[in-house]
Amino acid sequence: MCPPHAPADSLNDHSPKSQLERVPQNQGESAPPHALQQDAHYHFLGVGGIGMSALAGILHRRGFQVSGSDTHEGGEVLRLRREGIPVTIGHDAKGLREADVVVYSSAIGAEHPIWAEVERRGLPRLHRAEMLGALSAGRRTLAVTGTHGKTTTSAALGHVLHRAGWDPTVFVGGHVGQLDGGSNFLEGSGDWFVCEADESDASFLHLAPHGMLLTNVDEDHLDFHGSLANIQATFASFAHRLPSGGVLVACADNPGAKALASQLATGGAEAPQGVQIVTYGFTPEAQTQVRVTETMPGGMILRVAEGGEDTEFSTPLFGRHNAANLCGVFAMARALGMEREAVTGGLSAFQGVERRQQFIGQAGPWAIYDDYAHHPEEIRATLAGFREALGGPITVVFQPHLYSRTAHFAREFAEALRPAERIFVCEIYGAREAPQPGVTAHLVLEHLSDHPQAAYLPHWEALLPLAHRGELPPGLVLTLGAGDITGLGPLLMKELA
Repeated sequence: MCPPHAPADSLNDHSPKSQLERVPQNQGESAPPHALQQDAHYHFLGVGGIGMSALAGILHRRGFQVSGSDTHEGGEVLRLRREGIPVTIGHDAKGLREADVVVYSSAIGAEHPIWAEVERRGLPRLHRAEMLGALSAGRRTLAVTGTHGKTTTSAALGHVLHRAGWDPTVFVGGHVGQLDGGSNFLEGSGDWFVCEADESDASFLHLAPHGMLLTNVDEDHLDFHGSLANIQATFASFAHRLPSGGVLVACADNPGAKALASQLATGGAEAPQGVQIVTYGFTPEAQTQVRVTETMPGGMILRVAEGGEDTEFSTPLFGRHNAANLCGVFAMARALGMEREAVTGGLSAFQGVERRQQFIGQAGPWAIYDDYAHHPEEIRATLAGFREALGGPITVVFQPHLYSRTAHFAREFAEALRPAERIFVCEIYGAREAPQPGVTAHLVLEHLSDHPQAAYLPHWEALLPLAHRGELPPGLVLTLGAGDITGLGPLLMKELA
């Protein structure tokens, strides 16, 4: 996904409170999308984030005047400049000279001095989610959402539609080798708009989905939502935006997603009418059921049962979580009317997303992989997938992401990591959060005190001298986290290969 200096958390940005209050929360309430003005100049603050850069790229390709600023150079900034989008380093008055509208991510905190200049110039502001709503307006939006699995699932759905000739616009939170040469977006001219829809701050409520693919509803982002009940209510509000003739595809393996599908099906007058509801997963109760018939280092063979007919196909991805993700894409594409052969052909050809089970390289006796997993359920599923497909021994280098998440899930993180033969826990990557007293990586390690090979690393670079001294056992090295730990794999390759 993102280069080491620009961690990919922009799809989970949390806005200043004054802006978040503009997000509609009531079931069925519609927020009219911003009407894009062809002669307006849109300036993106924090344009180097993975989500912001995709929005800027789509807007630019539609012929709008676009510029941006960020705090540092990086891969996304360089890509945008190659597209012809001017990007300045630093958020200051100079970058606003030609701006008519400011689009922001929450990497720009409410206390940032740039807001005084925006206010002085009287420039209207659009949150990232509002811009996504504006870009998707007039298209048939397929929103992929859930606590985990959104990026891989939305990328796979976009790839299937694109390969089938539906010419969709695609917006995802990771780089996909098959999207426009490794981009995080694809601008199509067709009716369909496939997007990863962010639940973390309820900003997906700016979207008007025709279809909703729900991977799961689990506890996360409690710094914003406060409780699992609030998270469930937010997903329900989003589902209630589906129109008559729309589609809800929900994972029946996940209690939260299954409950929401049931609620929508039996919700009476309050629920949207005429919505097609399809469930998928491993459970026999699912209308579209998946089974892994074979796992090998090169991927899996899956069998999907739907409508009394079995369909088998191969995929280079592995792990039950990915089998479920691809089954969800199969179910959505079929609900939209795509032929089975077109769906399975697209799924078999889908190569995945950067930072998801990504093979970095072989450095001496170490096979190095990188994965974005940063929630206990994601870590558990990722480790199980690697174990089943590649065996062991496995050394995990984990960088917790966010102080609030680490404080809440410290025990769960430890239990999810426990199956690895060797565990290193790095200090927390705070991202948008300020440090919290007493919240450190040691909270996780306290619950691993009985693990024979669990240790603390102040920073992931400290792994390199251990490898040089022969203290890193041979085998698979897996880096995990949503922060800058993605830089460890390339560093090991440079120094050890």
